[in-house]
Amino acid sequence: MAEIDILLAAYNGEKFIAEQLDSLIAQTFKDFRIIIRDDGSNDNTPAIIQDYAEKYPGIIEVVHDDVICRNPAKNFFELMKHANADYVMFSDQDDFWLENKIQITLECMKNAEKNNPGMPVLVFTGLQPADANLNAINEFVPMDINARKYYSLVSMFEENFVSGCTEMINKSLYKNIGEYDALITMHDWWTALYARACGVIAYVPEATMLYRQHGHNAIGYSERTVMLRLKKLMCAPLSKIRKAGKLFHELHERVLLFRSRYADKMMPEKLKQLDNFIMIFTGNRFRRLSFMRKLDYSEHHNLIENIFLAVKVLMY
Repeated sequence: MAEIDILLAAYNGEKFIAEQLDSLIAQTFKDFRIIIRDDGSNDNTPAIIQDYAEKYPGIIEVVHDDVICRNPAKNFFELMKHANADYVMFSDQDDFWLENKIQITLECMKNAEKNNPGMPVLVFTGLQPADANLNAINEFVPMDINARKYYSLVSMFEENFVSGCTEMINKSLYKNIGEYDALITMHDWWTALYARACGVIAYVPEATMLYRQHGHNAIGYSERTVMLRLKKLMCAPLSKIRKAGKLFHELHERVLLFRSRYADKMMPEKLKQLDNFIMIFTGNRFRRLSFMRKLDYSEHHNLIENIFLAVKVLMY
């Protein structure tokens, strides 16, 4: 059995998937298996996958089933059912891994497990945005995950800062994550939430892959600033503001789902954070605002970000 299972979710990826598979095969660390699941492509993707599976038997395994996912999150959850290695990594079909990506990530994982024995661990790395021809877009700047906004579990329900294509998760995490649910927006967001609530997140401040941007990405790269978000809010038509209220309702349901699944696995202080967060969805508006003061979200975010949350609370 391989030490690492690389899960690759495919759909209409004929243009780039061969190049990505080549980058996986070329890794300096070799003890891995690639598990690929195509979600009903209507281009040449299945044929490309089959060619590679025949070329690399024992390394590439193709999942054949009758499940139609229609989104990458569910596709990756289906893939996790077939994993059995000590560690799992997620691969998009259109990126390009630098040759030492696995080695660098695994070293960080082993150190994190040594310091946190028996715990669920998620490691993620930096990435370098690139154009369709893999030319770098902008200069790579490492994240500062020690910044105050990244401490909070509540913050992570509001916005994901972990890119799934850079993730490695251990068996204690992926074997306890459970089944896909329609409230789970993305697999990487959900696994990161689980790691923050029940385990450990570690970061490698180094780009280990080229994150290709070609206009058809399931999730693309963006540079967002607080002022840009504020400008969009001020210019938003009423219909978009009402949509924000609907999204906040979905967030409430997502938080309740998370608590119902993992409350018994969560660290006590994280469960307290989550319960305080849940209280801002209940009762009258002023009561909800009063609970905002108890959130470490409020402590770790600036004035503009807290205003955004307050607006959502008042509109809900």
